[in-house]
Amino acid sequence: MDVPQSAVPSLVDSLLLESTPPQRPPRPPLPAVDASTPVGRAVAGFYLAFEAVDHADRIREAANWPARQGGAGSREKYLALAHGITTVEQIRGRARSRLRELGATATRTAQFLAQCSVDHPSDIDAAVNVALRHEETIVGDTAVRQINAQTRAVLDLDETTAAVSVHDWLTRHGLRHM
Repeated sequence: MDVPQSAVPSLVDSLLLESTPPQRPPRPPLPAVDASTPVGRAVAGFYLAFEAVDHADRIREAANWPARQGGAGSREKYLALAHGITTVEQIRGRARSRLRELGATATRTAQFLAQCSVDHPSDIDAAVNVALRHEETIVGDTAVRQINAQTRAVLDLDETTAAVSVHDWLTRHGLRHM
């Protein structure tokens, strides 16, 4: 007859063997961000939020390690941070791609219109440029909203940043366009 074994002794043994806190994977290097554009400022704000939440979580894990309080919640937070980075980079990539498409389309349109009309080529270029700037603004505003939503999700992951609005977060870090 088999005697049921308790998992407690093996858990105690494994805890005794652990002499240091478990190590989280290293934080990925943050990409270079051009903060001169609205999208760049939104991305920079996201990465600052990511760093703040990750840093606070790493400190909390180290402090709570002896009491073993950091476990599953910390893993969920780490996965949420990783998801946020992936999503922000996808948004950023789509925006860059769309802006390149718009630029190429504007160039082709201006060339086509210039061939069709010899009158006032500068007016044609000006009209195409106005339309291009309008479309670029729409793409940028959409990307900023999407990135700011990811920043909000990251700020919500830690009680030290959850009460801060995205607007205040960006302002505190000098990333709001004046």
